[in-house]
Amino acid sequence: MRRLQRGHPMGVYPLGNALFDEAATRRRSEGLGDFQRLGDERVLQLLRSLDAKALGRCSAASSMLRGFTASEELWQVLGMALLLKAGEGRAGKSRDGLKGGHQLHWGGNSWREAYICSMGSTPAQGKMARVYSDVLYRSFYYAATELDPAWLATENLERVSNLSTQDFLERFEERSCPVIVSGCVKHWPALSRWSEESLVRRFGEIPFAAGPVDFPLKLFYSYAHQNMDDVPMFIFDKYFATRAPELLDDYEVPSIFRGRDLFNFLGDEKRPDFRWLLIGNKRSGSKWHLDPNKTCAWNAVVRGRKRWLLLPPGCPPPGVHPSKDGAEVTQPVSLLEWFSNFYDELKRHVDLNPAWDLKEGTCGPGDLVFIPSGWWHCVLNLDDDTIAVTQNYASETHVSSVRRFLSEHRDQVSGTAERDTLAERFDEALTRHRPDLLFASDKVQKPEATAAPAQNFSFWDHLRSTGKSLCFETPEEPLSKKQRM
Repeated sequence: MRRLQRGHPMGVYPLGNALFDEAATRRRSEGLGDFQRLGDERVLQLLRSLDAKALGRCSAASSMLRGFTASEELWQVLGMALLLKAGEGRAGKSRDGLKGGHQLHWGGNSWREAYICSMGSTPAQGKMARVYSDVLYRSFYYAATELDPAWLATENLERVSNLSTQDFLERFEERSCPVIVSGCVKHWPALSRWSEESLVRRFGEIPFAAGPVDFPLKLFYSYAHQNMDDVPMFIFDKYFATRAPELLDDYEVPSIFRGRDLFNFLGDEKRPDFRWLLIGNKRSGSKWHLDPNKTCAWNAVVRGRKRWLLLPPGCPPPGVHPSKDGAEVTQPVSLLEWFSNFYDELKRHVDLNPAWDLKEGTCGPGDLVFIPSGWWHCVLNLDDDTIAVTQNYASETHVSSVRRFLSEHRDQVSGTAERDTLAERFDEALTRHRPDLLFASDKVQKPEATAAPAQNFSFWDHLRSTGKSLCFETPEEPLSKKQRM
């Protein structure tokens, strides 16, 4: 059993606890009426169609319905609708956004309490519901689960310092190996200028993107400190350079990456999105994913700590299921849910297959991590007010893979409204500025009949680069015949 930081505020418990409550069945029958015939997910589905007033009336009908209508997912949708309306207002002539309507103010500790407070009311303090439901309890469980120290114990992601551009290229980028460069950005002014207090003072009313909505920065921090989300929202804003251009004066592209982004040849207006500001509290972070358009990336921490897990190309972790064409990825709803259910399984898998080469490491202020093209990775924030800057870039090393992806997977190209033509525009830019790369890349993509077929950097390439053999048994105990099949 994992330790929880707190109990459910509305008296919701796992379904199994009903076995020890003789009144559980009667209470459900009386509290749900005809709805008792439905499964909990169906009841929740019906409630999703109600507005806030209808949810309030249902919550007053019985303590059982109060437990269902308090589900955070119902109120998060309503709260986000207020933020979206405010965003529409900011895009128009009105400075106050809603033209006399309500705006979201973060009061209390949840989306439900925040929405009710935003309507000028006070959340009712009724009797605890005592509802037994795995459907309602699941999200709270992962929101309240403490981080397991075992998730943070391994530090095998190579760490270097004082790295020249040539050393970086030869040792890491050209070998497609991730690395932490310690102290790489410790000279940035951002390290002394960026904190909750200073950023709110400078940009408190400026909206920044967090998930599908824009949060004024001051409101975002209020949310980040007081919420019950199993997937805490965090700022991941690609527009920060235009929304708060002063931030650009506080950092610069590290020297080992400077001037090496081939997408720069397209110009700022035509290139894909490439830089983001990240702000989040402890437990927020990015689920398992691949970076877009076959780009490499660097991520530099200004404040707080980030926990990184990375796997080589072709090695999606347990519980993460990419579609055949790679366009979609199915995985647990929250990063904490993945860690709780699949981290140990991943470690066992790596023990049996060392060539999977799982990399784990923690970046602190001033540190930078390099993510090679095609590597799976997830990131977990370990501290409140964790702030970072990240940029993706099309490298000379991987230009062949980038060109092939843009040409063969146009529907998966991201970060530009003109994705159907990005392949041709990129080739035209290379023709003007770096025709040598275009010629060399064409030789790789269209080899002569006598040459070996070319492939993208894959799991097998990574295996060869490590010099390790593929192992199907542990030294202590051979695998069974069934496991080997």
